[in-house]
Amino acid sequence: MGWIWPAEFGNHCEEATGAHNGDPEAAWDGSECVTPAAPLLLPTYDSIPCKKGKVSISSCEHSGLGSGSGGDGEGSGSGSDTSAFTATWSLKGSDDELMVPAVGVDMLLPANRCRSSIVCPRVGDESKLPCQSQARRFYPYLLPLALLQLAMGLIPSIALLRGDNGRLGARLIAFLGGTPRWASLAVFASMVISSAVSYLYHYFRFAGSEACPELPSLRAGARPLTHVVVVCSYKEPIEVLQRTFESIAAQHGIAKAPIAVLAAEERDPTRHSSFAKLKKQCEGRLGRLLLTEHDLDEGEAAGKGSNENWAAREVYRRLILDEGLDPFEVMITIVDADSILSLAYLAHVEYAYHSEPDGRRLIYKGPLNVYRNFSDAGLLVQCLELTRCHADTFHPLLTVPYPYSNYSLALGFAAEIGFWTPDCMPEDIHTANKAMVNSFGSRVTVAIPAVICNDLVPCIFDRYMQAKRHQWGSVTEAAWFMMLLRDTKIRFPAWWAVFTSEMMRIGSLVGAMTTLWVCMVQVVVLIALSGHRQELPPRATFAFSLMGIAAVWQWLLFWAAELAYWNTLLRQFPIERPSAWRWVVLVLTMPFASMVNSLMFFVVPTFHALYHAAFKGDLAYVCAPKGDAARGCASSAV
Repeated sequence: MGWIWPAEFGNHCEEATGAHNGDPEAAWDGSECVTPAAPLLLPTYDSIPCKKGKVSISSCEHSGLGSGSGGDGEGSGSGSDTSAFTATWSLKGSDDELMVPAVGVDMLLPANRCRSSIVCPRVGDESKLPCQSQARRFYPYLLPLALLQLAMGLIPSIALLRGDNGRLGARLIAFLGGTPRWASLAVFASMVISSAVSYLYHYFRFAGSEACPELPSLRAGARPLTHVVVVCSYKEPIEVLQRTFESIAAQHGIAKAPIAVLAAEERDPTRHSSFAKLKKQCEGRLGRLLLTEHDLDEGEAAGKGSNENWAAREVYRRLILDEGLDPFEVMITIVDADSILSLAYLAHVEYAYHSEPDGRRLIYKGPLNVYRNFSDAGLLVQCLELTRCHADTFHPLLTVPYPYSNYSLALGFAAEIGFWTPDCMPEDIHTANKAMVNSFGSRVTVAIPAVICNDLVPCIFDRYMQAKRHQWGSVTEAAWFMMLLRDTKIRFPAWWAVFTSEMMRIGSLVGAMTTLWVCMVQVVVLIALSGHRQELPPRATFAFSLMGIAAVWQWLLFWAAELAYWNTLLRQFPIERPSAWRWVVLVLTMPFASMVNSLMFFVVPTFHALYHAAFKGDLAYVCAPKGDAARGCASSAV
């Protein structure tokens, strides 16, 4: 039986019984190898899938690397010199099952019968972090906790309104009437100036971002990145895939042509024909075009997460283990099947990577954009996606939004956090949370100005199903955080930093309950004030007038930013634009539509997801139709 000795460790070993230095076919007994200076970035696996079976670990204890040998039957490994290694393992010689030793993160990997999937562990290999399935025992607690949070804010407000006999409104008016005009003006000025500064910052951030940035001088020893773009697909129309891969092949401003990966599902009968057509289309314009085939295993969640987990591990095997590339100089970009990359997207990722003091353990993301088929949707869905994309694109200065759908990170960093979690549905936010845990609670997301344009889900019913899936991710993340604190040795300051980041994320479970609570409190306040309209003193009238002007100011800035955005950066994409009359309707109805959307696509789906967590324990993944596949429904949308 042969062993793969990773290329990173090659200079620590002398040739012993064979030419083993990075050669997976060579034999090596480890007798002249010392403990490496740096660990291989692979977690301890419960199981490693092979084409003809699985590799399983019986037990393992170690404090370094030592010798090992094996054959059919039972065996053991022992250490020598400066390395101490003890393991109990067995090797079964059949093609159906193969058991081999493993040594924590300093792992020796079997090289013969499992070559094709050597670093593709499945469920349960989260390294130091637990899987999502381990958090399911906390699901029943989520609904009561959410209702408790809601009640803590709502019950006092209602009790105050009902038992105050009208005095609440009088007290509010008295408070506003006693507020000095300069205080009202100060609050108003801070709101107006801060929002203007925020939009001005984003204007300069996006200005000229269609062009490739000039890459900064590389630090000593640094090399240009190898870009790998993983496109997750399941029965996608070939026209959609061709559009996506064309945008990948057309990337410029980077030293090497990108490697593109069609991450297909093994149960997809169209995968080979689609790959053949893509190969013909992109011939000579990509560094390489790869096909990975994911076979959904027991315990995995159907969807993007398990597919990209398999694909990323296969890329790691080929580029890092087989070819010896530095995993922190390979940038992996995850995109949806309907993504259209800005021509300078990868150049902006590489620019941001080299501009950071240390860009190796960061996640790079562009603004969320689902406008490609914007005209297909009805009024409510259009208002929803305008609001959602606008909040992500023009985020407040002191916040960095989470990555959604499309994002990039070093392959070495992905390996360090256990790649992707195959039993987790919200793969994007979960990956960001794992990355923050890995960095002791530090924020790891870097916003770049390059855009990736996707399709939206135009039909209201399908969009609700997508919203429920999104909120299911928020619900399961809350349970995962409960389990993380309860069952791991993570330090509380790190846990608290990541937990508060998740809870403050737009769309989180706490955010949904807070949104509902704020809406109800606003209703309570309006009811309390409605009986005292004739009693408003001049200072209260002045304060209310400033609040109205500030709201109009925010509304004007919103549409001015959208107007500039649509007529500059978005002109590079084949967006289906609505008519001038539809724009007028959108502008006029946005305030009302936003309130309806908050309930229809945020609060209600959250409670629906909580119901599934409390009483059903799981949610089936339903892929919402987009683009041409949804046009029949979209034609009848509101």
